[in-house]
Amino acid sequence: MTVFWLDLVSELGGAQHSMIEVCSALPSVGVEVVAAVPYGPLFDRLTAAGLKVFPVSPIRATKRGWGLFTTTAKLLRSPSTVSQIIRTVKPDIIHANSLPAFLAASHAGSSIPVIWHVRDLHLPTLVAREAAKKATRIIAASEAIDEYLVDILSPRVLGRIRIVRNGIDTSRFGPADKAAARERFGLPQNVPVIGMISHLVPWKRHDAFIEAAAAIQQQRPDAHFVMVGRDLFKENKRWVSQLEAQIQQAGLSACFHWIKDLDASAEILPAFDLFLHPAQQEPFGRVLCEAMAANVPVIAAESGGPVNIIVQRVSGILVRNGDPQLMAAESLALLADPAGAAKLAQGGRARVLGQFTTRHVCVQLENEYRALLAEVQVKELPHDDDE
Repeated sequence: MTVFWLDLVSELGGAQHSMIEVCSALPSVGVEVVAAVPYGPLFDRLTAAGLKVFPVSPIRATKRGWGLFTTTAKLLRSPSTVSQIIRTVKPDIIHANSLPAFLAASHAGSSIPVIWHVRDLHLPTLVAREAAKKATRIIAASEAIDEYLVDILSPRVLGRIRIVRNGIDTSRFGPADKAAARERFGLPQNVPVIGMISHLVPWKRHDAFIEAAAAIQQQRPDAHFVMVGRDLFKENKRWVSQLEAQIQQAGLSACFHWIKDLDASAEILPAFDLFLHPAQQEPFGRVLCEAMAANVPVIAAESGGPVNIIVQRVSGILVRNGDPQLMAAESLALLADPAGAAKLAQGGRARVLGQFTTRHVCVQLENEYRALLAEVQVKELPHDDDE
C-alpha cells in the first residue's frame, strides 16, 4: 500500500512535526509513504528520514484571508504539480495534511481516495463544508476537533469522520540531565525554572504566561521564566512588540529568558521544573505531550485538546479559562511540594506513553487506510443490477 502525503507549508509547525514523525514510522506497519511539500525545513527533514519527497509550491492561508482557490490554481500551474506527482506515484490513497493541501489534491482530477486531516479549530466554514463533501475520509486530530467539525459540517458527512489523536516520538523525550540543559541555554542552576513553548500567535496567550510569571515572581523572587517561540510566518510583529513591553513593565527583564531560534523542544524541556500552557481553544496540544513525556509537570488551560490529554491532578493540572492568576497559584503550590510535583510528572509521562505515541497513530492510520481501500473496492465491484 502506497500513501501520498501532501502539505503546502515549508516551515515546521505542530502539524508538520506530526507529519514527519508519522510518515517516518508508517513503513514499520507496512505502509509505503511518498510525500510532496515545498522546499524548506519540512522538505529537508522528510528527506533526511529516508522518504521520497517531491517539491511543490508553498501555499499558506494568511490572516489577511484564505484566498485558497487562487493559490490552489497557482499550485497547479507550478512545474511540479500535484496532479503530475499523483500520475507518477500512482498511490492507493492521498493524505492531505491541511485544508489547503486537501483543496489542491481534490482539484488534481484524480479518482484516488483523498483523506483530509483536520488539525485546526478555526476554519472558513463555507470552504470546510465544501471540502468535507469531497473528502473520502476526514481525520480529526483530537476529540475537540471532532466536536468542532460536528458543529460546522453537514450531518450527511459526519459518518466519514474518524478521530486519530496526535502522538509524539517518545524516544526523543524522557528524564534527562537538568543541570546540563540549563547550562546549554544559559539558565541559572538551583532555582525554579518555569517554561512555555509555542509559536508567537496571539491565541497561544503568551501574555497570560507573562502575567502568571509576574504573580509567581512576587512569591518566589528566585524563579526564572523561559518562553520559547518565534513569529514563524512574520505575521505578528505587533504582538511580539506588545509582549516585549509587557515583560519590561512587569519588572521581569532580569529573570525572563526568551529563546526565539529553537525548533527541538526536547533540548530545553529537561531544564524546566514546570510547564505552563495557557492557550485556549488549542486543537490538540502536542507540546503538552512532549513536556509530559519529558517528565515535566504541566499546567494548562481547561480548553480544547488538553482536556482529553490531561487527567486532572493525575497527569497534569487543568485551570478553568486558563486564568493566569490561578495558573500562578497552582505553580506556587507545586513548587512548594516537590514530591507532589514529581508524582504529577510521573503520571503525565505514563499517560503519554500509554495513549499518545507515534506508534499509536500509525497503527490507527494503517487500520483506517485498509478499511478505506476495502470500502472503495466494494463500491467498485459490479452488482447484479449492473450486469
